[in-house]
Amino acid sequence: MATTPITPTPLVVNVASADILDADGTVATTPADGWVIAAPLGRDTDLLLKFLVDATGDTVTVVAGDRPPSQRTGLGNLAIVMAVSDVKYIIVEKSRFLQDDGTFLVTCTDTGTTCRAFTIPKAQ
Repeated sequence: MATTPITPTPLVVNVASADILDADGTVATTPADGWVIAAPLGRDTDLLLKFLVDATGDTVTVVAGDRPPSQRTGLGNLAIVMAVSDVKYIIVEKSRFLQDDGTFLVTCTDTGTTCRAFTIPKAQ
């Protein structure tokens, strides 16, 4: 597979992030293979994905994980239909989408879609 790797940007509770352009993101080298995203470390950290679509629209798919570790993989993939120039955010559930190599896999159908990943710690 020609997946495009993404390393999530860590966000910190009660601390403003660095300047992040809204249009910033990574285009998948091969949309059908998509992006492979490193899973956040620890049980108390979530993964937030942001997708930005160009002027053609797209369908982004978060691929169901392997069992184990994903106990809810039976719920299947999650397809997100996006309109022209649409932006969508999703917090990804580890128990449904985590792959056995510790990553998440996301695919799309259009070459103009970008993905940006963030880790979000749960506030204590």
